[in-house]
Amino acid sequence: MNTSRSADKAINAIVIFLLIFFSSVAHSAEPQNNRFQNLGVQLNPWAESQIQFWFRIFTEYSTHDAVIHDSVNLDRIYQKVQNDSKHVTLARNEVHNMLLDIYKTNPNGKTLDPAKLTDEQRVYFLLQEGDLNPQAYAFAADYSRIRSQAGQKDRLENAYSISKLYLHRMEEMFVEEKVPVELTRLPFVESGFEKKAQSSVGAVGIWQFMPKTAQKDLRVDRAIDERYDPLKSTRAAAKYLRSNYLHFKNWSLAIMAYNEGPGLVDKAVKRLKTSDPVQIVRLFKNGSFQFASRNYLFEFLAMLDVDAKHELFFKKEDATLPPFITVSFQKKEFIKDILAKYKLSQSLTQILNPHFREPIWKNQSPIPAHYPVRLTGITLEEFRAKQ
Repeated sequence: MNTSRSADKAINAIVIFLLIFFSSVAHSAEPQNNRFQNLGVQLNPWAESQIQFWFRIFTEYSTHDAVIHDSVNLDRIYQKVQNDSKHVTLARNEVHNMLLDIYKTNPNGKTLDPAKLTDEQRVYFLLQEGDLNPQAYAFAADYSRIRSQAGQKDRLENAYSISKLYLHRMEEMFVEEKVPVELTRLPFVESGFEKKAQSSVGAVGIWQFMPKTAQKDLRVDRAIDERYDPLKSTRAAAKYLRSNYLHFKNWSLAIMAYNEGPGLVDKAVKRLKTSDPVQIVRLFKNGSFQFASRNYLFEFLAMLDVDAKHELFFKKEDATLPPFITVSFQKKEFIKDILAKYKLSQSLTQILNPHFREPIWKNQSPIPAHYPVRLTGITLEEFRAKQ
């Protein structure tokens, strides 16, 4: 590495450190560690730092950015790079080498000598909270500890635009089901409010229901999959969360169980002999409880912090669904016949009925008798007059 490039990198690293420091101070100065007490979680400094990391991912970095960070202590952000495999790999290698170089300044000694560190190494030293144990840098240099995370700000901005169509009614449903309204923000983490979201393991819709979980309260078949309906699936999600809460007596554990299933959370509670969500996240070891699972709760809590001031970060849009009526028919009906009879828009009808699948829209399957259909462009009186 030539001298000028080394100096530039040192300066960049210092700037990154200062940005991290002042951003953390600004964010931590506002919320208190008891702000999520109603959800059954009491934050400690470590948990707060994890939440601050996700807050920054949601509000500072776009999906074009990748943040290189420590996978255990998330507030240790080493670099921001372009989000592609080439730049991420190079950055991870640089971080790995830098941490090893710090370790090698005194590999056999009991303490590091900060005076031996370069300016760039000193930034990493400060990110490790000035740890004088050389072995700490060897541990941090392990590739399993050096992780990349894509930013989410642009994805979240899109999610806010979509969510405005549904959030008011979703909140009403959660009140009706006796679930804290804050939990209506879970789809920001689950799916970015994308109605057509589908995971690699078959989870579907804004609530990312698996078929087995969904079938208790939702219709899931070839022609109709109510997991794709933001409103129908919200009712089912509220019932599932309420069921988890009745089991665990703690809303944060109910949230963790929503993501991982009650069985794994039960196992963690029994093994650690605690119902403290923060302790479970930090101490529970299990092959199924990897980075995404461990951070699910903190991502959600960070989302609540973002939501409390989202208008500072995202454009304000007053989006609404078109006015609609909900009707049903005495016998099976094909959608093409309904649209033709009442002279309705197929595109708007599709927006209102996202749970109708391809066989219905291609007129291969009829809508079942007495099944509710949302229609726009017609009043209830006009509809009845044409019956």
